[in-house]
Amino acid sequence: MGPIICLQPAAPNYDALPTYKITYYPLEKRDYMPYAQAQVCLTPAQLVVRMWAFEAFPRPDSRLEAVFAAPDGGRLLIPWVRADGAFGCLCRAGGRDKNLDCLAHAVEGEDLQGVYWGIAIALDRDLADRELGRGALREGGVLPGNFYKLSDDPDKPHQGAMAPTDFTGGRRYAPDALTPFQIVRY
Repeated sequence: MGPIICLQPAAPNYDALPTYKITYYPLEKRDYMPYAQAQVCLTPAQLVVRMWAFEAFPRPDSRLEAVFAAPDGGRLLIPWVRADGAFGCLCRAGGRDKNLDCLAHAVEGEDLQGVYWGIAIALDRDLADRELGRGALREGGVLPGNFYKLSDDPDKPHQGAMAPTDFTGGRRYAPDALTPFQIVRY
């Protein structure tokens, strides 16, 4: 089985969730490929995405984002966070972005892998389902998606993903850059 989005009965139990690694940096010519991770789940009330990157001194515009596509491919849901603390959740349709209300809390600290920063971001499940198309978040469904670690900083530019992605020519969200996430009960 490929990547999954777990249905959980209550608040997220992060210890029980699969963790996805952002390690694919196809354009990196130097050795700067920040290790980053992500988790995703559905509770009865929320779609929750947790993302964190191991960077001791991140540039302010260093960014983590997730993307999930509507099954028909017409809309994208994009939760994101920057190292300077800015965050949000966009719905992209027809080349237009709409900001969606979301809740978030910072994820930061240090463990045996190093110093990290990130976010846990929660979006109302009914709103997410409506934006992606009714029924998109049902058990047994498939939701195309990917996770990204990005920065345009001239000192440490990078573009990384969980799944192979063609970062050239604005193809980061192209259908072939998204991998199918199976929605399963946990």
